[in-house]
Amino acid sequence: MTILVAVKKKGRVFMGADRIVTFGSEYFTDLADGSKIMKLKHAYLATSGYSLLDNIVEHLHETNHKMMANAFKSRAQVFGFFLELYSELKKSYTLVDTGKETFAGIYNSFMVVTPENIFGVANNLSVSQYERFACLGAGSDYALGCLYGVYDSIDDGFELCRLGLEAACHFSVYCKEPLDIIEVKAEDFGVRRPRGYKSHGRALKTVAKRKTPGNLLRAKKSSPDKRSRKRS
Repeated sequence: MTILVAVKKKGRVFMGADRIVTFGSEYFTDLADGSKIMKLKHAYLATSGYSLLDNIVEHLHETNHKMMANAFKSRAQVFGFFLELYSELKKSYTLVDTGKETFAGIYNSFMVVTPENIFGVANNLSVSQYERFACLGAGSDYALGCLYGVYDSIDDGFELCRLGLEAACHFSVYCKEPLDIIEVKAEDFGVRRPRGYKSHGRALKTVAKRKTPGNLLRAKKSSPDKRSRKRS
């Protein structure tokens, strides 16, 4: 399972994910190239669900499939990318649980993040765009609640992203550190890197252990409501 979080704050955009991968009753957090954040030509992409989709995106990237040139500038372009992906799954790859197919479905949810936009893609391929933050995958309810509570109190997008991820890891058994967080910058895109779709360089920061909020928040004491004061 996976928790995915993206945050836009003060003109900066951050994206993060945990590293847990499950195989039946077993889980791992130390796999080689374990980051779930995939770098495409114009966006970062991460998925929650079957890890097979990670392998498929890697294969499409390495074979330079034309869909990898998608600019992801609008919901329509994001939707177009996943329509192509769905078509490729049916045509070129083994689908999981094919007997459960309905109108359209990939059985994974996805997060697509550019320097300007945050998109979420449900497993029925519907695309949503988020203004401030988004959380998808296991533990997303906890991450959303955390970000709702602290978003207006913290200006650091990295810390907001970290807190959302940590909330999911704290309350959901399907999420676990280490956490990978990356700032999404325009200069990181438009070129192919030697290490392909997992080429993040120094931009990716890994948080090995939970830090908790610490002293980031200092609640102001509210003055007593005049109506609640005892009358003399």
